[in-house]
Amino acid sequence: MREYRSFLKEIIAKFIDFMIASQHWCDTYARDMKRFDGYLFSNYPEETELTQEIVDSWCRKRPKESVNSCLARTNVVVALIRYMNRRDLTKVKEPDRPKPQKCTHLPHAFTTAELIRFFYECDHISVSGNSKECLIRKLILCVIFRLMYCTGIRPNEARELKRSEVNLIHGVLNIVQTKGHDQHYVAIHESMVEILKEYDRRMDELLPKRVYFFPDQTEHYRSRKWLQTNFAKLWNKANPGTIAISYDFRHHYATSNINSWTGDTFEMYDKLYYLSKSMGHCSVEHTKYYYSIVPRMADILNEKCAESFDDLMPEVLEDEVW
Repeated sequence: MREYRSFLKEIIAKFIDFMIASQHWCDTYARDMKRFDGYLFSNYPEETELTQEIVDSWCRKRPKESVNSCLARTNVVVALIRYMNRRDLTKVKEPDRPKPQKCTHLPHAFTTAELIRFFYECDHISVSGNSKECLIRKLILCVIFRLMYCTGIRPNEARELKRSEVNLIHGVLNIVQTKGHDQHYVAIHESMVEILKEYDRRMDELLPKRVYFFPDQTEHYRSRKWLQTNFAKLWNKANPGTIAISYDFRHHYATSNINSWTGDTFEMYDKLYYLSKSMGHCSVEHTKYYYSIVPRMADILNEKCAESFDDLMPEVLEDEVW
């Protein structure tokens, strides 16, 4: 309650409780809700009810803002309006927003040499003065990117992992905070399990009561910006002149798995189904996207199943691509 100051603060507090209970709340929503509340407090100090004008003004795309940034910034406000409408707390309609633009980022095709150099830099992060924060940072960066590389989990799924969701006995991740809020389980390779065990032991010495597997100094999880910034620094140091983001580990995981099937007995649908579940896709349809970025995979599929190819792999619609 104390975080919010606008005329909507009580409704916002109840909305957040609802979102947390239904496992739909995240740090991005929290950040954008604070900004919206600050906007209401500063610009509408005498207002007592939410109006269409207020909502439309906030949700309108700004001159230097991309379409996707506008959508991301206003998603939580749209969710708040839906919450209020369902409870007859407002008559305000959802704002008209631009259609999302298709992502133009092409996943980086990692080479073995690039990955060796990158993880070398992770392992050789300097620790100035042996400070606790520097030690924690190095421990996390040595492990979190390896975990993403080995399992294909999304960056936010790795950041928001709780210690209780990492089963080091059976080698399984329980992914709760995920895109689409579809809980799923991910098996971890035994070599990665050993790395996680050693990390957990050493982190336990530094932060014995931590809730999150990759915590910050305030017992919260690391922010998206923190992960992006550190990946960029390490990647640029290891592989200057090339462009990659941490999310590309997920693409690499999918394509590496798909490429490994080309010489196997043709049980493509089963393998695709298992990969889809492991990656937390809501349907197999979404996993088909990776076939468009795997060299020669469509040709190989066509050679192996000929007439049934179109039935197995129909064209992927634009709204199915992430």
